[in-house]
Amino acid sequence: MKGFIFEELNGGASCRTYLIVSPRTRLALIVDPVLELVPGYMQRLAKDQLRLMMVVDTHTHADHLSGGRELSRMTGAVHAGAPEGSVRRLLREGEVLAVGDVHLTVWDSPGHTSDALVLVMEDRVLTGDTLLIGATGRTDLPTGDAEAEYFSLQRLLSLPEDTLVFPAHDYGGRTFSTIAHERLTNPRLRLDHEAFIRLMTTPRAEKPARLEEALTYNTRPLEARDEPAEQMSIF
Repeated sequence: MKGFIFEELNGGASCRTYLIVSPRTRLALIVDPVLELVPGYMQRLAKDQLRLMMVVDTHTHADHLSGGRELSRMTGAVHAGAPEGSVRRLLREGEVLAVGDVHLTVWDSPGHTSDALVLVMEDRVLTGDTLLIGATGRTDLPTGDAEAEYFSLQRLLSLPEDTLVFPAHDYGGRTFSTIAHERLTNPRLRLDHEAFIRLMTTPRAEKPARLEEALTYNTRPLEARDEPAEQMSIF
């Protein structure tokens, strides 16, 4: 796909935040922002006079505080995605998000969490924590489901082999992969159904350091103080 801007905003940190821009309209979308990094996102928007139309969280994050609500409050952008009750707009299976002339299709992708989704573009997919580079999202945290994740992964593998894969996390400094590369090298994708379920349901002792804090913050109900100063009128 040509004619759009696609950037990772966190400088290669393990949490990945993506900016998608239509240069023609200067409309922008940010995916999986981190609360502490919101000032930097605002600077990036201001640099090219971009108008943020939507912020998407691909799932209920358990390891960091989402910056979606704060970006919405500061810019008037619609905070969408997950979790229900904590975003302005739920995203539904098959819905197409238009960022100017750039389009992203929403796929439900439960497994890592029950509310997980992925965003499919013409030449790439933002896989959230469903498919990672060389791994898959863990399913032993709240609302995780190994069975659901197995089938979500099989659906992702149905995409063309040259589809670029951009996950919400990477712990090895890698920027992207492809469906073909993951199919060949990702050890979890080479497991059959029974072996995958057995692996993903094996108890893991370590938990995200900010698990309780992140879940409390990211699932709290919307309040009057969360109302954006200026509501976007695109939708």
